[in-house]
Amino acid sequence: MNLPIFAINLDRETGRWSELLASAEAAGLTLQRIAAIDGRALAKADWTEIDLPTARKLSGRDILPGEYACYRSHIQALETFLAGGSAYGLIVEDDVLFSENTMRRIQAIIAAVPDFDVIKLNNHRMSFFMRAVETTEGDEIGRALHGPQGSAAAYLVTREGAQGLLSALAVMKMPWDVALERFWDTGLKVYSVRKNVLGFAASSKISGIAGPSGSYKFARLAWPSRLDAGAFRAKDELSRLHHVLLRPPLPREIPDYARADAPRYTVFLVLAVFAILAMASAVWREADTYRFAGMALAAVAAIRWFRRDLWTYSKPLIGWVGGLCLGWSLYVFIRLAIVYFGTHQLGAAEGIYLFPLFYATTGFALLLFVRRPGQLVLWFMILSLVFLAADTGYSDILHGTRPEPWLFNNPIHASVAAGFIFLCTLQFMAYTAQRTDLNKVSRSLHWALSTAVLLFAFANIIALRSKGVWLALALVLLLLAIMTLARGHRRELMIGGGVLAIVAASVVAMHNIFWSTAGDTMIFVKNLVSDALSHGVLPAFDRAIASNTVPLAARERLMLWADAIEVWKRHPIFGASSSWLTEWQNRTYHPMIFNVFHNGYLEIAVRYGVVGLAFFGLLYTWSSRQVLLAVRAKLVAPAVWPCYISTLVFFALTVLSNSNNRLAIGEAFMWLAAAFGFYCFYLRQQKNLVEPRTYF
Repeated sequence: MNLPIFAINLDRETGRWSELLASAEAAGLTLQRIAAIDGRALAKADWTEIDLPTARKLSGRDILPGEYACYRSHIQALETFLAGGSAYGLIVEDDVLFSENTMRRIQAIIAAVPDFDVIKLNNHRMSFFMRAVETTEGDEIGRALHGPQGSAAAYLVTREGAQGLLSALAVMKMPWDVALERFWDTGLKVYSVRKNVLGFAASSKISGIAGPSGSYKFARLAWPSRLDAGAFRAKDELSRLHHVLLRPPLPREIPDYARADAPRYTVFLVLAVFAILAMASAVWREADTYRFAGMALAAVAAIRWFRRDLWTYSKPLIGWVGGLCLGWSLYVFIRLAIVYFGTHQLGAAEGIYLFPLFYATTGFALLLFVRRPGQLVLWFMILSLVFLAADTGYSDILHGTRPEPWLFNNPIHASVAAGFIFLCTLQFMAYTAQRTDLNKVSRSLHWALSTAVLLFAFANIIALRSKGVWLALALVLLLLAIMTLARGHRRELMIGGGVLAIVAASVVAMHNIFWSTAGDTMIFVKNLVSDALSHGVLPAFDRAIASNTVPLAARERLMLWADAIEVWKRHPIFGASSSWLTEWQNRTYHPMIFNVFHNGYLEIAVRYGVVGLAFFGLLYTWSSRQVLLAVRAKLVAPAVWPCYISTLVFFALTVLSNSNNRLAIGEAFMWLAAAFGFYCFYLRQQKNLVEPRTYF
């Protein structure tokens, strides 16, 4: 590489020049000497292109003759570089030393950062360095969060960079080394190396500007006159922090996230996969296992992020929605604390609203540990078959009675779980049809597995007789049918048509079960909707509650909903937080169920009002969009989108008549659904398809 090197040297500093020249010759390099301006020989009246009042104000002291001379010397070096025809230039001062690997390191830097204006190769200070890329020679390129870094002893510059510097810094307002690195003000692409590329000579210990006497100290203005300088430095530090934390337009490292061939400790990776499956275990067994697994995954991901990713520009950023989740969790915590310290009231099932704290980090855990998603999904299906087979009440089904599951607290919860598995299995079948990497035996085994899981799940859905699940599943199947018809893929049409035919045949064959279970409820709902449209919701509720013809279970739900709406009406915007339970003691109706509303939306609205409903609505709308965009970018399998949206709609419908968001299955689903949205968001970042404007 033909890299011209411009060395700034005072005529009287012959010793420095000799030492610099010797090191360059030893490294096989040629120097072009720039005769530095001598500040001692230049009268202050002859200073040009300097704004002295501004310089004194910003520095809090007088500008030294050596500082002015240094500034003009660098301007002269840049002009000399531009007079030539080279694309890159290296400007050095005479107190540095070259080594045999200097040119190799510089060539590697230029190869790693093809688009730059200035790269500082030497600094006196380097605090809190943010790495963008590492060269083949091991040099880290990026920016520092704290400055000034000191020294303009060596820096690479491009022709565009030199022109930009001459334009932006033509008039001196501060020392050259300070002005050079202020990219947030000049608009130039200025970067630094973490470790100095050139060495410093012993002569550098004595400043050629201030000298051994330390003239900076004696140049200071009186302290009242330094207040403006202090304010400027504080503002400059904040500007530096803001711009350094934002991602620069540099090629970033490509981390090993989500790569199947990435090196990992096998045992650790297996444990992580078990934890991910444990997060989904609420569909197999109603327990808090998912909480411990989710928190463990989030903790491991956070530790990894702080240890390895924090000081790099390649880390995934949580974006404004991640910031919103953190802000929401803080908001919930503060409100809970205020209520507790004011009334010692803890409410009921309040902790779940703090879980958004973990959503973004759990998404990062998925990015770290999901190496082979197909195998993970296969294990989910195998475990679903095992648990469904173990928990199915064969004897009760044969005798026509409603089974009592032993892995769930009641049949409704088990039915919701079976609904989730049923919908996931449909898309596993579609995924199997889409795959081209399976041989005939593997494909046959996948079909057999999915068929068995589908039949077990459907049998449980029918036998457990949850009317809310039946309605939700019917509507979701209709949605999936429309989506499948819109796509028009032959294999998916065949699979979807076959499943719908089986479901329709089952409904016809078991018409008596469906009608005896849900017939009176359907008639009641029809009459209630008609009354509500004519006279209003609460009056319709009151009349239905007073009626002896309304089924008991429906009357209890109406009582709960009417009481919950009364509390919500007192706090419509922000809700009552955990103090709702105090107001609940004076409700109008007193059904047998004490503090569960049997409506997930009212659970949120009573506690956090319209704001809470808007937060969760926005979060899952955003998450759905991230999944859809990831599918369109072919970052995840096509079957992921119908699986995600069908389970999300299914869950949203089931919470209309049951507080499933308070159940283990609902909490786990909300956590995983949001985390998967962040996972897709991070995948898109790794492919440079989205550029969040957040710091972390």
